[in-house]
Amino acid sequence: MPDDVADYVHKYSRERQLDLPGSWDDGSTQSVRRWVKEAAKAIAEDLDEPRWRSVSSHDLRRSWATYHLVERQMDIQTMMSIGGWSDYSAVEPYLAEPTEARIGEAMET
Repeated sequence: MPDDVADYVHKYSRERQLDLPGSWDDGSTQSVRRWVKEAAKAIAEDLDEPRWRSVSSHDLRRSWATYHLVERQMDIQTMMSIGGWSDYSAVEPYLAEPTEARIGEAMET
């Protein structure tokens, strides 16, 4: 996990007073999934928003990929390497559709 991501998660857990194990970021996939479910449940209760209960680690990974590809314009190979994807077809659904406006903007730069 990149250091800045770990820093954000630690900050979030401190702000929410979540009791995370000391080596949570070195944990198994199952541990990460459990932590995400616990955090989502806490957010749902804090905000009185039941939809947060259905948030999964997959949702977070997909949102992370979409943000970096679309908003930050990260090149796809770098994003795939950081995110652990080995197959382009797995990330293709996260790519923005090339609208006429996007094509025009791209050609201006």
